[in-house]
Amino acid sequence: MPEAGGKWDIIVVGVGAAGSAALRAASEAGARVLGIERFAPAHARGSSHGHSRIFRHAYFEHPDYVPLLRHSTARFESLERESGATLLHRCGMLVAGRDDSAVVQGTLASAKQWGLPLDSLDAPALRTRFPSFSFAESAIGAFEFDAGIVRAEATVHASVRIALTRGAELRTTNCVRSIVEDATGVSVETDQGRERADAVIIAAGAWTSRLIPELAPLLEVTRQVQAWIAPAEGIDASTMPCWLFDRGPGQPAIYGLAPDPAAPAGTDGSPSPSRYPKVAFHGSAVAVDPDLGVAPIASADVDRLLETYRSIAPGLAGAPVAATTCLYTMSPDGHFLVGTRRGLRRTHFAAGLSGHGFKLAPALGDALVDLALQGRTELPIGFLSAARFDR
Repeated sequence: MPEAGGKWDIIVVGVGAAGSAALRAASEAGARVLGIERFAPAHARGSSHGHSRIFRHAYFEHPDYVPLLRHSTARFESLERESGATLLHRCGMLVAGRDDSAVVQGTLASAKQWGLPLDSLDAPALRTRFPSFSFAESAIGAFEFDAGIVRAEATVHASVRIALTRGAELRTTNCVRSIVEDATGVSVETDQGRERADAVIIAAGAWTSRLIPELAPLLEVTRQVQAWIAPAEGIDASTMPCWLFDRGPGQPAIYGLAPDPAAPAGTDGSPSPSRYPKVAFHGSAVAVDPDLGVAPIASADVDRLLETYRSIAPGLAGAPVAATTCLYTMSPDGHFLVGTRRGLRRTHFAAGLSGHGFKLAPALGDALVDLALQGRTELPIGFLSAARFDR
């Protein structure tokens, strides 16, 4: 491997969801690859912590994500086999809303377009199958069987561990100060010195704007609150699915992640919070500066979430067990920004994952490594180009 100041095939800046996937993919390809992380992989100041994320395939956000989702799930599965870690828990996912819900209609349309197994449910069927939830007379829903949770920190750590066994290197607590491309490569200035590479992949999450200033107008970092809430007394939530309720225009959707039956006990033997459902709103108007940190959880944060949760699941919501914050880096339209930096050919990026990126991280990592090594990718990422905002 190159010494400090030597030349790498690829440097990956940011080793979270997409960055760890890129580190793994580059090592698989036999590239000399260095990962640089300003904190540590799966740290609690970004977007790749909190134990679990949802994975699904019937995608209301845009049907063009489906091939990337299929690719990503296959890559999660191969990472499980290679690392020996159990990363996926398949428990299904319910999406519900009013009969005019764009979220439910988009889910159904995506499933139809791509031939995904899905149950379409009316209000009586919803009440029968999910008696702990409250459904309006006009409610409709969709239940996807091949969905569930992916264990976030465990996935990042497994990707990094596999990459390191193949010869990748990782430098942590190392902040990147600048990235400059020239005719022969890319120079990356860090707190620990300068590195050179043939290509750079920037997967810096909330800190992307510091490294790619021209993307700053397209990225807003927001504070998200998520809480683990015990079921009401006498309710067994251990087999519940993931779920999302579309509450209509002007109101953020609320969603829940299924309890993780494999979540380890705490050091004192108490149950892990992840043994309980995790609940959050999708979206926030609270913009933050990631360098200044995120305001700690306040009782009002959890109270607002719990009030909404109880209104849709009065037979399920009990008392809060734990809560934390994470960051969304939002694009103007809620879709990712992926590609090569404008006017350059060696600097590639994934940014603005907008609160739904973890389930797609393996595909993003593979696509970015393709761009770095070959200058092109067969993965269908064209619809995620930042150039769409030129129009």
